[in-house]
Amino acid sequence: MTACESCGSTTTSHKHGWLRWAVLLAMSLVVFGGYYVYDAISPMKNAMESELSISPSDFGWLVSFYALPNLLGITLLGGILIDKKGIRFAGMLFVITCAVGAFITALGGSNLFAGSRLAALMDGKIFGWSAQLQVMILGRFIFGFGGEIIIVAQNKVISRWFKDEELALAFGLNLVICRLGTIAALSFSSLILGHSAQYIMTFGPDGPGTMILRYPGLPTALWLSSIIMLLSVGAFFLYLTLDRTEVNRSPQAKEDAFQLSDIVKLLKSRPFIYITILCLTFYSTVFPFLSYATDILINKYGLPVDRAGIYTSIVTWATILFTPLSGLMIDRFGKRSSLMIYGSILLILVHLTIGFTTINPIIPMAFLGLAFSLVPAAMWPSVPMIVDEKKLGTAYGLMAQIQCLGLWGVPILMGLVLTATNKGVTARAVTAGEASWDYRYVMLMMAAIGTVGLVFAILLKRGERSKHGIGLELPSGARK
Repeated sequence: MTACESCGSTTTSHKHGWLRWAVLLAMSLVVFGGYYVYDAISPMKNAMESELSISPSDFGWLVSFYALPNLLGITLLGGILIDKKGIRFAGMLFVITCAVGAFITALGGSNLFAGSRLAALMDGKIFGWSAQLQVMILGRFIFGFGGEIIIVAQNKVISRWFKDEELALAFGLNLVICRLGTIAALSFSSLILGHSAQYIMTFGPDGPGTMILRYPGLPTALWLSSIIMLLSVGAFFLYLTLDRTEVNRSPQAKEDAFQLSDIVKLLKSRPFIYITILCLTFYSTVFPFLSYATDILINKYGLPVDRAGIYTSIVTWATILFTPLSGLMIDRFGKRSSLMIYGSILLILVHLTIGFTTINPIIPMAFLGLAFSLVPAAMWPSVPMIVDEKKLGTAYGLMAQIQCLGLWGVPILMGLVLTATNKGVTARAVTAGEASWDYRYVMLMMAAIGTVGLVFAILLKRGERSKHGIGLELPSGARK
């Protein structure tokens, strides 16, 4: 996600060579922690089913509660708050919120809480959920209050420091650092769970029962997420020492800040609407998929949890390679709307390939990484070309809020579709190795959502061919 600080006349090209790259690094490390915490639970699905006795639908709720605050408008309000009060105040507020949420999530999954008197009192009181699941959902909910807003703040900073100069490359490098957070999350969580996994024989009144796979490393993986988010708070303090533009901005810049009436103007812009819907559908079929990807690979290909997590991380490794290259290409040649179309097509093909073929999963995962490079690298630098500078913060906040409709709803749909199309299959049977989940219909649903995004990417390019085109196909610095 991206945005640009509406600081009026203080916005410059910032030709302080090393300083602007240092600012980029500091803010990217802030969001690195957010990506880590968000993605770390993906390899934990089997472990949570085993250790916490949750179902696939419960896991879907755990993933989805992250997006609930944004459905209530917190991302839009956060974007407005950043425009009104500045990144220094709002950014600190929300990065600390993320750290608190990550801590509560880890506490909920810990043995310390499981054996407490409070856990005994809470158990089964809300929707029949266990006390541990309730606390973990609360943690994800609190984390969701800040997770998207720190990304909006980060990209506002990037747009300000790289305005009209290497903007797409800056976004590309930023996305690389953020994706490293995903790689670290998928890899470290998988390794911790894989190395601690052990089969335990259960005994009943008539003798030995079944072999159950246990994951005693689950609390360790959760606490590591909390620690990394705390380090991101430290990275934000580093940013505060580097970027003094808000402190020194003029009174005129403050008077020119965002007004509520600007939201209406945003909603009247067709290109903004098209790119927002593409944002919704694209991210709704990537991030929720990655949350389930480890389990999909385990069930379809019979991979162990550590290898499945590493295969899932191929998506992010591919983005590390392709995103900076995409940014360089966009700065030099343009073709933003075209690249959004190509990435959308790739996304659809990837979901269908994973769902309905037996091709080695390394191949579709690599192509998903390519799609995940093309669309974001083209999408986020396009928004400053569509939206006036003083509206950018709220524009990105609005996009993030709408995007979170998908981040909230799609994981729930995935869990419901998975349960409905696997009659007679239970989490216990899967954990015991007696059954597996069939994800074909889930992947078909994801491809259908991706097709909607493709339609709006085509509409965006079609608008570029008219006399009202805004120059999305042109190189940087060559706008109409």
